Amino acid sequence: MTTSASDDSADEPQHGEILKASSPGRDQIRVGMEVHSLDGQLVGKVKDIADNEFLIDRPLARNLWVPFTAILATQDYSANVRGPVSDDAIVLEVHHHSVDDQHWRRE
Repeated sequence: MTTSASDDSADEPQHGEILKASSPGRDQIRVGMEVHSLDGQLVGKVKDIADNEFLIDRPLARNLWVPFTAILATQDYSANVRGPVSDDAIVLEVHHHSVDDQHWRRE
């Protein structure tokens, strides 16, 4: 077996490697979206959106300004969801027990 000098396999992702896409920004977030923790717990709903962060309205807790970099993913179910279920959601990179430990701004 021969290899050429232009073998780029070192630059390719290795099997099993998790690659994070760039964090969502203002265009992917809307007021009213549900916000879930990494373990699927409802944290609250988007109340406001700023340049680099968004405000989560949390029931029975102080609201939090969360940076866009803390978002793992946004999900849009609007094409296949009917009824009272939320059509879209934000998933944070943290477990629900760790949300208050992140030193995010509070309102």
